[in-house]
Amino acid sequence: MADIDNKRRALVTGGSGDLGGAICRRLAAAGAQVIVHANGNLARAQAVAAEIAAAGGSAQAVAFDVADGEATAAALDGLLADGPIQIVVNNAGVHDDAPMAGMDAARWRRVIDVSLHGFFHVTQPLLLPMASSASRRWRRCSATVARPTTRRPRRRCTAPRSRWRGRWPAAASASMSSPRA
Repeated sequence: MADIDNKRRALVTGGSGDLGGAICRRLAAAGAQVIVHANGNLARAQAVAAEIAAAGGSAQAVAFDVADGEATAAALDGLLADGPIQIVVNNAGVHDDAPMAGMDAARWRRVIDVSLHGFFHVTQPLLLPMASSASRRWRRCSATVARPTTRRPRRRCTAPRSRWRGRWPAAASASMSSPRA
């Protein structure tokens, strides 16, 4: 990971978990000021922040429920009072889900509330402050949650326009237009 300007602030939702903690440590090692988020276990987020600080990084811990729009807005207002947040990692997730055949409606709503509504509640209020900050480079990365039986999570990342700029490479065009034998 390239070095990050130490003035950049990064919010990692679910930063108190194992994957989120690793993301927080990596961002801090690259130079970001990390905001470690927890839902209910603030002590674990504080432990991650303390570990980052002990390694020479900058971190703080916060706790709020991303599924609760009002609580999220209040927490983000407090964080934005200290300056814009330039990096957002939406890592919050629910671990009490089940295969759909065995899932009840309450579990389904909780998964959707955290995964979709939580994404909106966190990202939407930060978009304008992010756009008005000095850097206007945008990246979006998401990882799907892997079950223990899978080999590894699939990762999807988007970046600015690809090098093909919407055109097929010449080799692909030629192979697609030639008849097959």
